[in-house]
Amino acid sequence: MAVSRSGSVLAADFGSVHTRAVLIDLVDGAYRMVARAEGRTTGGFPVNDLTVSLNRVLTALSETTGRSFMSPDGQIITPEQSDRSGVDHFVMTASLGRPLRTVLVGLMPDVSVASGLRAAAGTYIDVVETLSLTDKRTEEEQLNAILLSRPDLIFITGGTEFGAQSPVLRLAEVVRLAFQVADEQRRANILYAGNSKIAERIREMFDGVTGVFIAPNIRPTLEDEHLESAQTQLALAFNRQKAKGGEGFEELNRMSRLGVLPTANSYNLVVDFLGRIYPRGVLAVDIGSAVSTLSASIGGGVATSIRTDIGLGHSAAAMLNIIGTDAVKRWLPFNVASRDIYNYALNKTLRPGVIPMTLKELYLEHALLRAGVQSLVQASRPAWNESPRTRTRLMLPDFALVIGAGSALTRTGHPGYNALLILDAVQPTGVTQLQSDPFGLIATLGPLALVNPEAVVQILDGSNLERLGTAFSVSGLPRAGRTAMKVSIKLSDGTTQRHTVEGGSLWVYPLPIGQKAQVSVSAARGLTIGGKNRVRVTAEGGIVGLIFDARGRPLPLAADVRARAEQLPLWVSQVTGDDVKTIDPLWLEEVVEEGVALPILQRGKKPPKAEKPAREKKPARGKEQPAPAEEVPLPEPEEDEQDMLRSLLDDDKGKKRRK
Repeated sequence: MAVSRSGSVLAADFGSVHTRAVLIDLVDGAYRMVARAEGRTTGGFPVNDLTVSLNRVLTALSETTGRSFMSPDGQIITPEQSDRSGVDHFVMTASLGRPLRTVLVGLMPDVSVASGLRAAAGTYIDVVETLSLTDKRTEEEQLNAILLSRPDLIFITGGTEFGAQSPVLRLAEVVRLAFQVADEQRRANILYAGNSKIAERIREMFDGVTGVFIAPNIRPTLEDEHLESAQTQLALAFNRQKAKGGEGFEELNRMSRLGVLPTANSYNLVVDFLGRIYPRGVLAVDIGSAVSTLSASIGGGVATSIRTDIGLGHSAAAMLNIIGTDAVKRWLPFNVASRDIYNYALNKTLRPGVIPMTLKELYLEHALLRAGVQSLVQASRPAWNESPRTRTRLMLPDFALVIGAGSALTRTGHPGYNALLILDAVQPTGVTQLQSDPFGLIATLGPLALVNPEAVVQILDGSNLERLGTAFSVSGLPRAGRTAMKVSIKLSDGTTQRHTVEGGSLWVYPLPIGQKAQVSVSAARGLTIGGKNRVRVTAEGGIVGLIFDARGRPLPLAADVRARAEQLPLWVSQVTGDDVKTIDPLWLEEVVEEGVALPILQRGKKPPKAEKPAREKKPARGKEQPAPAEEVPLPEPEEDEQDMLRSLLDDDKGKKRRK
C-alpha cells in the first residue's frame, strides 16, 4: 500500500544551553507549527553527546503528540508512515561550539576578499588570516601565516568569469605547499568560490588531501555579487568540521540528509524574505548564551553579523570586556561596584544556565542585555545599506519590523517586559511591529527552505511567530510632564479612544491579536514620529497591544542613579501593568571601589605570566625605612563545581588504569 506523504517536518536546533525541537505539519492545507519541546543541551561536560539531548526532546515531543519519531535502532523514522509515526523530513541546526578558524584567500581586498567576508558573515566563521595580491609578505612568510593560524577552513575566492586565472592559481599553490608540511590531522577543508573556469584545477590540486567544496563564483563581474551558493557550501563545511569534533555530531549526520547546518544561515534567509514584505526594513536580533546574531534588511540588501564574544552565558565575561562596566551601570537603578559586575559576568560564564534569583540580579542581567545588544547594533551598522540621511544619525533607520529571539529577550515571564527590552535595546523609531520567537522557529527555516520552500513561506505568512504588537516611538527630547503624543484610536466597531502621553513615559492600549485599528498620532513641537509630525496608519494588535513610547530617541536615560531608580521601575510598570517595585534606599548609597577589578581574559588567550619577585634590598645603615603599605587580602577563589567533577572523574579513571 502506498504511503501518503504529508510533507511533515521535524526540526531540531542545538544551542549552547538549550536544545529545541519543533514539529511542522499541514493544518487545514497550510503549514503550521504543531508542537514543540525543549531541554538542556548535552554537548559539553560531563555528557559530551548531543544525541542525549535530542532523545530527550523527541521523547517529550512524542508524549505531547502521541507520535513516534525514532526507530528502535535510534534513527529518525522517514518518511512518515501510515500510522503517523515518523516524518517526511528531519533537519538540524546548531550554534554551539567555537567558530571555524578560516583563512580567506582572494585577489583584491576591496573586491573578492570583501565578497568573501560578506559570505562568511552568514555562518560561524572567524577569519584569522587573509592572503591577497596586495600582501607584501614573502611566500615563506605566507606559508608560516597559514600554518600558525591553524585553520579549519581555507576559503579561496577571486577572478571574475572570463577574468584572471593565473593569480588565483598562484595563491592556491601557496595553500597547497602549506598542506604538504602540515600535520595530516590538522589539514583544513577547502572552499573555492572564484573563477569557475579553474574550479576543476583547484579540485585536482587538493584531491585526496582534504575535503574540497566548490561553489559558483561569488563575484562573476565587478558589479555583481552572488553569495547564496557560497553560504550554502560554508554551511556544509561547518557541518563537516563539527562531525570531526565529536560531541555526537557524527551520529547526528547519519540521521539527516543535510547534516547539521549553522543557525545563523536561517536568520539571513528569513530576514531576506521578510524584507520583501516590509520594504521599509526588517531587523532580527538573537542574543544567545555564547553566540549572538543580528540580521538587517535595509535598502534592498541583507547584512548578517555573528558575534561569538557577545552573549549572556558562555560569552558574558568576553562581552563585558567589550562594552565595559560603565555601559552596564547606565542601565542600573542602583549603585554597584565594578568588581560586582565582573563577578556576575564570570559566574554567568561558569554557569550559563543560571537565571537571576533576586531583583538586583534581574536588573544586572537586563543591563548586560541592553548594553550588549546596543554594542552589537553599532558594530553591525557599517555593513548596512543605509541611506546617507540615516547613516550619519545616532538613531536607527525606521524599521517596519523588529524580531527578538533568544531566551533573554523572549522569556522574561511577561510579554510586556519582552517588548520593553526590545524597545530599550534596539530603540526603533517611528511605527514598528514587534515580534518575538520564543520557540526558536526561525532557526529551523534555513534547512527547511532546502527541502520545502513552500512551508517556509506559509510559516512566515502565518501567525507562527509571536506578535507582541505595534510600537509608536517619538524622536527628540520630550519634556517630562508635558504632552508629547496625542493619540486617537478608532476601533472596528466605530468607537474612538483618545489619550495623551506625557514625555518620558509609555502607554499601552490592549488591542488583541488579530484586531486592527485606525491609529492617528500627533507629536508635540520639536518631536517627530518616523520623521513626521503626524502619522495615520492601520495598526495591528498583539499580545501586548499598541505601545506608545514617548520617552524620546535616543533614549534619555537619567545620569543620576536616584533619578534612574524612579525612571526604570516606572517604565516596567507602565508596560506590564504591574505595581511599581520601588528601589531600596540602601541600594542607592555610595559604593567604594575597593581594589582594581580583575581583568577578564578573552577565550583563547593565555593569562599574563607572573612577574618574578624583586630581590629584597637591605636597608642602608642609619636610614629609617617607611612602613610597608597594608595589603588587602583577596578572597580565596572557590573551586568550580565542574572542575571538582572533572577531578573526581580523573581520579576514578586513574584508579581503573592502575588496576
